[in-house]
Amino acid sequence: MAVLRHGFKADANGHAVALRRELQLADHAPLCPWRLAKYLEVPIVPLSELKSCEPAGVRYLTGKGKSLFSAVTIFVGRHGCKRVVLHNDTHAKSRQAANLAHELAHAILIHPPTPPFTADAVAEEEAKWLGPTLLVSNEAALHIVAKAMLTSTAAELYGVSESLLEMRLNVSGARIRQSRRSKL
Repeated sequence: MAVLRHGFKADANGHAVALRRELQLADHAPLCPWRLAKYLEVPIVPLSELKSCEPAGVRYLTGKGKSLFSAVTIFVGRHGCKRVVLHNDTHAKSRQAANLAHELAHAILIHPPTPPFTADAVAEEEAKWLGPTLLVSNEAALHIVAKAMLTSTAAELYGVSESLLEMRLNVSGARIRQSRRSKL
């Protein structure tokens, strides 16, 4: 596991807030990764759309092998510099959102392409952090705690799994920060 550079987590939240503002959303508002992809001009291709050209592969990856493929960024175009995200649209919507946010994190951070089945450990750690932060910013986590939302309600509102939401509530320190605010 690669170590994130000092200040990366704060920068990641800065990206999450800045993108919300560019999309004219409140700092704590839910951020739809499909809308973000459109804004970033990153096409999203559902795996099911490849059914006619790769029927056996799509059938396997959307059936028995469903857990083997979530999403990937591919580079296309004359110079191979246009990002396109291919994602498994048979997963639950909350998982699709997390998968897309992870791939969009690579785009936001301008991570270069890597050969198939190899990964830049630092780039992967950065995307693992930024992806969930895009979906539930620190401000969103504080808002959820301040409004005393049920985990299930907040997860549905933000379009994420309850486990992703809990992780973001924990790592943002939202509960501790709200507790301190309440004591003032």
